[in-house]
Amino acid sequence: MKGAIFDVDGTLLDSMTVWYDVLVEFYAEHGVNLTDEEAAEYKDLTLEESIPVITDRLKLQLSSEEIADIFVKKGLYQYEHILPLKKDADKYLKQLHDEGVKIAIATSGFELHCKKAFTRLGVWDLIDECAYSSEVGVNKSNPDVYLLAAQRLGVKPEDCVVFEDISLGILGAKKGHFKTCAVYDKSNTGETELLKKIADRYIESWSELIKCSL
Repeated sequence: MKGAIFDVDGTLLDSMTVWYDVLVEFYAEHGVNLTDEEAAEYKDLTLEESIPVITDRLKLQLSSEEIADIFVKKGLYQYEHILPLKKDADKYLKQLHDEGVKIAIATSGFELHCKKAFTRLGVWDLIDECAYSSEVGVNKSNPDVYLLAAQRLGVKPEDCVVFEDISLGILGAKKGHFKTCAVYDKSNTGETELLKKIADRYIESWSELIKCSL
């Protein structure tokens, strides 16, 4: 492995409930009680993909830019002040850094959120490059954001491992000829068997990779 590409939410950060909470809160502010089943429909969508659905459902007069700004501001406080790394994620990032493995993040999240959280948590300087779904215009069912991350690292996809917590991301990365490692998160318990089947490796915690080769 010459390059390691990490998803952020649910993979490095214990943060999957943040956007769920923001979504539910936003709907409630507009008089709609969003069910768990309805909220789950947004799980694999980028914010850009979610906004037309939200606008249609709530019959909003706000622009896409205005809605995006509301969501970004609602989530920022959590990233800047509260959200933790998943246990031992920092140790594994440091291990890869010390071994000379190039590190990137590939996320549907936001640059400012990532930088604020990872700076506070002391790992921002371990990350060599970043790629965002907003830059490529498609979600993670496509390999584009991972390919962009690999390109910025200067490493061929076949020499990189993509770490993801969702099946959509694992399948998208495999389309780009990346090796893949699925990471357990409490939000993906319903996908455990699928993740084990489609990923090259499945881990329940980062401690499994400390001082081990992938």
